[in-house]
Amino acid sequence: MMNRLLVSLLFISLLFTSCSKLGQVEIKELNVKSFRLINTSSAHVEVEFIIHNPTNKELLLCNADGVLKRGEVNFALVSLQHCDTVAANRVSVNTLVFKLDLLDPISLLSMGLNLSQWKFSDFRVDARAVIKPLPGRKRVIKIKNIPLENLSKRL
Repeated sequence: MMNRLLVSLLFISLLFTSCSKLGQVEIKELNVKSFRLINTSSAHVEVEFIIHNPTNKELLLCNADGVLKRGEVNFALVSLQHCDTVAANRVSVNTLVFKLDLLDPISLLSMGLNLSQWKFSDFRVDARAVIKPLPGRKRVIKIKNIPLENLSKRL
């Protein structure tokens, strides 16, 4: 009985110490690599980021979805298209592809089609992402009303 208690305490302490570095994962740089219109109301956005993962575990970003707002109006739904794995104990360059579905295509026309003139500061994000250390339990990250330009700092 005592051996089982010690083993379970050791397992729990190892579990918490292995996850303690997860807060030290840092996104160094975040860039939009490509923006491809699929049709008048949806697009694929490819985001490239440099990430430092000091943990001993690979991280799997397996689910992310959210709402992109302009002012107080919901502008678009955003969803992750493919899972991505971040390597353990290194700085790596990763790419994620998101699908962007406009909720109101008329708002796109009212903003102007010149995407280079849009400001990140005009947009805010409500999102939910699931990160799973391999092996380990998944963690859910919720983001509420964060300016798009500050998103990488928040993560």
